[in-house]
Amino acid sequence: MTKVVHLLGEQDAVYLAIADRLERAGATFSQNIEDADLIIAVGRTSLTTSEIDIAVIPAKEKNPNAKLIFRVHDILVPQQVNGWGSKILSDWVDWVKDGSEGNPPEDVEARHWVHVRDATDAITQISLTEADIAVGVIDLAGRRAWSSDAVLDEMKLLWRRYTDSLYLTHTVESLTNVPSPASQQFEGEISRPNLAPLHDAMLAAGREEGWRPLTAMRVGLMELFAHSQGE
Repeated sequence: MTKVVHLLGEQDAVYLAIADRLERAGATFSQNIEDADLIIAVGRTSLTTSEIDIAVIPAKEKNPNAKLIFRVHDILVPQQVNGWGSKILSDWVDWVKDGSEGNPPEDVEARHWVHVRDATDAITQISLTEADIAVGVIDLAGRRAWSSDAVLDEMKLLWRRYTDSLYLTHTVESLTNVPSPASQQFEGEISRPNLAPLHDAMLAAGREEGWRPLTAMRVGLMELFAHSQGE
């Protein structure tokens, strides 16, 4: 049985990704709150919090009074989007494309990046489950930490390969199977959000492997560059 959703929020890239994923999962949308099975608010909204069933918010936002809150950390959105903590990736893309001169824009030592596709898959599956919907706060982030240096090195490698292909300047070295810098495990100490509630909610919603992001970091970074070229 499909669910009728009333979706609220600023129509940025995160909102549109959630709307698209809900629709592909079989949800229908209603402009009238009274006709909806679920009221889902994405980002900030002016609706009184007592009316919200599910809220999807950036990690640094104050928790609204919703039945279920997805607190999203370190989301990788290929399109530029404000307010979700991913602007540093766009800043790094611009820095790499400009020649990687000087020091890169600063960031924390490491983050648990998760692609918007994986995030919206989880939000949709948990929201539309026929089982009892989870309540409380669910932190959503990637499982492993990525250091700033590893992400920047990967960006520089990808951009160099793109420009070599564009200008026919490939060498034997550039075409060899160089290991991805982002494949290196981060060995420092960093606190990861508690992903147990997310994992348990995914299991309850029918995902046998629980929370297991599928989009490779390299794919997300290539998409960042692709969108930056089209803007």
